[in-house]
Amino acid sequence: MFRRILTRIRYFLGLLSLFASSVSVSAQWIHVETVRFDWNRDGKAYTFILDIPKRWDAAGDYSRLRIFAPNGTKSVFTDDEGLTKLSDDLSPNWVVPHLTALIKRNPVRSNHLLFLPFKRNSKRPFLLFMVGWAYASSPGSLHIIALNKGVPEQVLYKEQLGLLDYFPDNGDGSATIIGFPCLSQTWGNGLLTYNPYLVFSLSSTGTERAQLSIPLSKRYNLQHYYGWAGPDCSEKLAVVLHPPGGGKPVIMDAKKAEALTEKSYKHY
Repeated sequence: MFRRILTRIRYFLGLLSLFASSVSVSAQWIHVETVRFDWNRDGKAYTFILDIPKRWDAAGDYSRLRIFAPNGTKSVFTDDEGLTKLSDDLSPNWVVPHLTALIKRNPVRSNHLLFLPFKRNSKRPFLLFMVGWAYASSPGSLHIIALNKGVPEQVLYKEQLGLLDYFPDNGDGSATIIGFPCLSQTWGNGLLTYNPYLVFSLSSTGTERAQLSIPLSKRYNLQHYYGWAGPDCSEKLAVVLHPPGGGKPVIMDAKKAEALTEKSYKHY
């Protein structure tokens, strides 16, 4: 009898210790937002909890996302640089219309979590998008999480990639994400640093890692940018917005662009 009582006492002391530990951990975090959503489209809601450490010396609205599946399993995703609202005052003007259109398609009311279908008119699980804090010439990070047999997995993470657009169906079963890895800097007489758009492709399964597509990136930049000079941002290349001889903007060596536009400026 005495051993049984002692065992029960130890059990309850263990519970109290676990509860105290849980309270201590939660006391170190500030709750930001909670979202419940039928992510898997099976009538069972996942719970998404966003929070940030109390002693946080970086930017952003939150730094940790905890996902609780209907069966009780937990997944955690973090970003030490900070995660933020989908669209805020720091979003470039040319990005806002694209983000606004994407946010209108969001099936949940959240300033931070964006759910978009992998395919149009599909009953497959949504993709979850989260964006990082932008500063200076950095667009912030981009996280895209998919469900693989009910388990959240990150299919795209880039430390520097701003979200511009997303297309859920390209006709071949794949989906594409359009992003920008850096922000243009202006200098001289109508010069911009070379900062191309990048196109990432998600395979028809939607659960494999997204891959950078050079052909699709080149095509997109030829249609929507000033041209194409490879996938890497470069301060050694410049976009000449107003060529001296007139015509469309051109991409060229930055030093040559400076000399060319300086002569033109002095001429006038």
